[in-house]
Amino acid sequence: MNDRLKFLIRFLALTALLFLVWIPIGEKYLDLLAWVSKYVLLLLGYHVEVVTGEMLLAMGYNVGASETPFFLCQGVIIGMESHAQLSNFNLVPLIALILATPGVLPMRRVKVLLIGLFILFCAHIVDLASHVPMYCGGSEAWETVVIFMSVSRVAVPFVLWFVLVKREILGAVRQ
Repeated sequence: MNDRLKFLIRFLALTALLFLVWIPIGEKYLDLLAWVSKYVLLLLGYHVEVVTGEMLLAMGYNVGASETPFFLCQGVIIGMESHAQLSNFNLVPLIALILATPGVLPMRRVKVLLIGLFILFCAHIVDLASHVPMYCGGSEAWETVVIFMSVSRVAVPFVLWFVLVKREILGAVRQ
């Protein structure tokens, strides 16, 4: 079996396994993103509350009872779709790509994983937080950010992977 096929099989197997692990972790990750985004938004001058659907129901808003976090800004509910934890699923292919790439030394692999995960975490904060100025402030500039983040969501892990381990990737191609 050639090396490219081995890489592809490792990548697909790791992606499937990590996806199963991600399902319960993704909800907690989404909560973390919401709370960090709240403080980023505070720095931008937006005062938001992070609430769940159950909390909104108790406050008299007509929304479904959900544990998914919502932002409440000046009476405007800025919510996420159900199963929103899957919207940040792009962490999974990034991890799988880095783990499946042959020739990456163990310490470098850890360093690259940490750098990649931090960059994606920051991107997820920008993605989540940008909805507030778009909906609450009517900003067209933030709408552009929201659209860009939505469109690039699929490509980002692959671009990051290539940038972070290009030596190993290009070295394997040359051989």
